[in-house]
Amino acid sequence: MTRIHEQFALSSHVVITFTGCALRAWGRTLIFEGTAGEIRFTLTFSDCREMRWRMYVHLDADQPTTLHDFAAGRDQHRSPAQLLTDHFGVSLFYGTMTLTPGDQPTSSSSSGTT
Repeated sequence: MTRIHEQFALSSHVVITFTGCALRAWGRTLIFEGTAGEIRFTLTFSDCREMRWRMYVHLDADQPTTLHDFAAGRDQHRSPAQLLTDHFGVSLFYGTMTLTPGDQPTSSSSSGTT
């Protein structure tokens, strides 16, 4: 069970998928957008000091990627966070980590009368 599962009170069987990634401030901020079941979220690492990134080029990079392993590490650059997905692995030292729920999907059915 990852910290993402724990924060959103999800079963460890819920699949976590990253749908986007952005670097800001010349790499000092790393932002992942993703879903955990039906919950959208943003995972932000701020004040990054060192990052090691490994790409797995044999997969289509235009598709979302499943998170297989996540160790949060310790903030204030004490020990690195480590993420492993189908498309990449990253290890990074960071100042703070923030996990923020995003907008939830809307239901396609409507209730009520006109």
